[in-house]
Amino acid sequence: MKSVFRKTRIAPILLLLSVLYLFHSCDPINTDKPPVLVDSLGTSISSVEFASYKDACLVIVRTNESWTATASANWISLSANSGKGNTAFLIGSNENQEFKREGKVTINTGKKSKEIKIVQDGTSRMVLNILGINIALRKIEGGVFTMSGSDNISYYGVAHQVTLSDFYIMETEVTNQLWKTVMKTLPYDTIPEFTGHSQHLKPFQAVSATNWNDVNGKFLTAFNQITAKTFKLPTEAQWEYAACGGKYYQGKKYAGSDKLDDVAWYYSNSGGEKHDVGDKNPNELGLYDMSGNVSEWCSDWYDQNFGFPIQNNTLIVPANQNDPIGPSTGTKKVVRGGSYVSELMFSTDCNVKDRRSIKPNGYDMYEGNPRVFFMCKNTGFRLVVTQ
Repeated sequence: MKSVFRKTRIAPILLLLSVLYLFHSCDPINTDKPPVLVDSLGTSISSVEFASYKDACLVIVRTNESWTATASANWISLSANSGKGNTAFLIGSNENQEFKREGKVTINTGKKSKEIKIVQDGTSRMVLNILGINIALRKIEGGVFTMSGSDNISYYGVAHQVTLSDFYIMETEVTNQLWKTVMKTLPYDTIPEFTGHSQHLKPFQAVSATNWNDVNGKFLTAFNQITAKTFKLPTEAQWEYAACGGKYYQGKKYAGSDKLDDVAWYYSNSGGEKHDVGDKNPNELGLYDMSGNVSEWCSDWYDQNFGFPIQNNTLIVPANQNDPIGPSTGTKKVVRGGSYVSELMFSTDCNVKDRRSIKPNGYDMYEGNPRVFFMCKNTGFRLVVTQ
């Protein structure tokens, strides 16, 4: 194998110095990555991973022939597109303000060709403009956590281990403004209980009075057509992991604090009405209102034991679940988080581990009461997306 730098050849050194000078005369970027060697265009090359900010990596070409390099995407930059003999150049990337992305750089010389896979991480905070409305999403780095679990299993369910992949979740609950922009009307328009309640028309309040069927069917269908992305309701595991603070979880009782007034609107401080989203302190991940304001739909069917099997009167709890989506069937859908009418004296609603459920059409009856009620008067939602 020929060395890339030989005493009798100084041209590669001069080229490398020129390349480094050109890059460092522009905006600062990270060039601490070890050089990638294209060894006679053999098989030793695989991929380069970039951070979401502006980044770069040095590539050393070892060959006795002339070579050319091309990039597959405009976010990938090359300090040189061609050279002859042993040469070095930089592969760079612009700052990535959306999801993780992939591209490639192809190097050709003679009859040989080599591809370098370029993977750039997604941004930690993304802002999408949807029909003139800015929607902020936070990247939640996946990990292993203990889902639910408490002496009060009837409220929280049995503790079990879950492993989640990365996902993005809305910083705030969906607002009246966003719902009306997408759907043209508000949910309250067809519910007699809300007649004359003008407070529900305030644009930056969380939308409520949503039933699961309309959210999952009508709203998401329209929203995904507009965004050309695949937004979904969070799974129960995603919701709890995000509310707890993900990998930054510190055992807080509520989403970001042990003091509910810091992070949530509930019965004692709400004045009996919803407030604009994001007015309280966020949790460790920068997410708002996950313990109060409105409760939130999840995608899962509800089961007190998460659908775990029972054998010989013993609940079989799996050692670990990867990206669980809940039971395959059920009669009610999971609802998580407290609302502006939650009363701590009588309820655990605002606790990040609390679990409740409502029929997907929103109507049910209280135990012992024959009358059917609209059960999701104070229920809204936020959305997740993976790519």
